[in-house]
Amino acid sequence: MKKIISALIVSAALLTGCASVNKVTEEKHSGFLSDYSIMKPIEEDPGRLGYLNPEVNWHQYNSIMVDKVLIITPDGEQQTDAKILVAIADKYEEVLKQKLSTKFNVVENAGAGTIRFQAAITSVFTSYDDMKGYQYIPIAAAFTGAKRASGSEQQRVRVMTEVKLHDSVDGQLLGQSIDLKSGDRKQDKNSGILLADVVPILERWAQSATNILVGLRENIKN
Repeated sequence: MKKIISALIVSAALLTGCASVNKVTEEKHSGFLSDYSIMKPIEEDPGRLGYLNPEVNWHQYNSIMVDKVLIITPDGEQQTDAKILVAIADKYEEVLKQKLSTKFNVVENAGAGTIRFQAAITSVFTSYDDMKGYQYIPIAAAFTGAKRASGSEQQRVRVMTEVKLHDSVDGQLLGQSIDLKSGDRKQDKNSGILLADVVPILERWAQSATNILVGLRENIKN
């Protein structure tokens, strides 16, 4: 059973080193996405899996509605203050709307030419730099994230996300992604997770989503 913290809450993956796993199954993830078997590693972005519907005409989409973000964390995960999770969710929604609004109309309601953007944070944890790739399989990471592999004293905050895009009117799946990113090294390894540790990751995700969607729309146009 996954713990679901929802309110105003918050876009996780195998590392490229784990890409030898042929099939991505729901057991390795949160269940936020409906079909994990279609996901493929993104070679130019280690830590990320993605899928794009080849039948989509991306040029038609000029508006985006951003759902409230969810946090879905596995049972047994290293404890994180619920207030921090809510703050992460709020911030992620804020930066998503901010970045996307530079290239799209960000709207509140479904309509023609509108993408429905749904995101979930599926894990937030700290770990040492010397952990092996297999230890970052999303659900397993909840149980290994606090453990060291060998001698490193450096810890980072790691955040996992799952994102799905649908046509806001007919519900057609347009694309989806899973990502795992690390923040800067924590200065105080004894402190809890701080919002400041996570904000750079959220901003990178929001900018990346904007760049990808603009690229898809412009490629179709051209």
